[in-house]
Amino acid sequence: MRNIPMDQLVDVARSTRREDRSALAEAIGDLCLKMGRTLSKSEKSLAYDIITALIRDVEAQVRAALSEQLAEQSDAPKDLILKMANDVIEVARPVLVRSVVLQDSDLVNLILSKAESHQMAIAQREELSAQVTDKLVATENSSVIQAALLNDGAKFSERTMEHLVNLSREDQTIQEPLVKRDELTVDQARRMYEFVGFSMRKALSERVEKNGESIKIDMDKVVDQAVADALGQNDFLSPLDQPDAYSGLGGFGFKPHPRLLVGALEQNDLFKFEELFQELTDLTEQGATRVLYDSGPEAIAIACKATGFDRKNFADLLAYLQGGGEPEKYRQTSAYLKIVDYFERIDRAGAERVLAAWRRAPDDSWNR
Repeated sequence: MRNIPMDQLVDVARSTRREDRSALAEAIGDLCLKMGRTLSKSEKSLAYDIITALIRDVEAQVRAALSEQLAEQSDAPKDLILKMANDVIEVARPVLVRSVVLQDSDLVNLILSKAESHQMAIAQREELSAQVTDKLVATENSSVIQAALLNDGAKFSERTMEHLVNLSREDQTIQEPLVKRDELTVDQARRMYEFVGFSMRKALSERVEKNGESIKIDMDKVVDQAVADALGQNDFLSPLDQPDAYSGLGGFGFKPHPRLLVGALEQNDLFKFEELFQELTDLTEQGATRVLYDSGPEAIAIACKATGFDRKNFADLLAYLQGGGEPEKYRQTSAYLKIVDYFERIDRAGAERVLAAWRRAPDDSWNR
């Protein structure tokens, strides 16, 4: 780094060589902007003017170093800080995260005009107003939202918290940081309790109990509503064009192949079948029993579609399970054909949503 006296800075700035301009910018940062330096108002103004003139013509590495120094300057010109904030993220990050020169309106404009990396940097500021978090959440980018929720200095409006609760029903990645927010109301906690996993239910229950209340959820109603919601979605039932194929991987790891379940029924080993069905679906014993015996063949079709059954394996399972000891005779009935047709028209993603709701239901919710 060059050691350029203050009274020569303007002369050196007249150089058109890129390397000279970069060296000059570095020298200004070193001489004028480092913490602990005491400069007169005119000297600091001169430094800012020169940096503003140079900033477009210096290397990104130099701009990034200047951004680190400018981020700490509360009297830095806003135009200069905005230029830094709109630069590539390596340059922009220091001022986006730390500069107090940037006001809420500036941050909102940056969120609306820049990509995820800039939004993430803004989400990490020491303090975030509700106006800013509104826009961060409006991006509906899970990573950005998580960063904002994990920021203890962030504030969230009631309207935005409502939106976050709704988003968290489908986006599990934001559930845990959302549960920990002080802004979450008792009513919102109750609603989240219906669809979050077991580990987060404890935290939600503790939050509600602090207010002298308790959470009492009719999980039968919750599970039934999950089925109704899925059936009501356009993509739950689709045309008869879905492949008859099973992938042992597909997100299920080393799960039993559907043919093993059919084989257990063929051998009249109901205990083995129930054990395999519970392992394949990850349902509790009570949940598996209700799906198999208390909820009708439609529920069995949903569970089988969600776990990767093809048409043949489902049809065979259905015939043995519902045929009353006469599977071939049952295959000739309209009830059999209706359920097989229903199975073929179920969209797997929709079936997986229903099965996920069944998995979340506690054991005692399956008792009638």
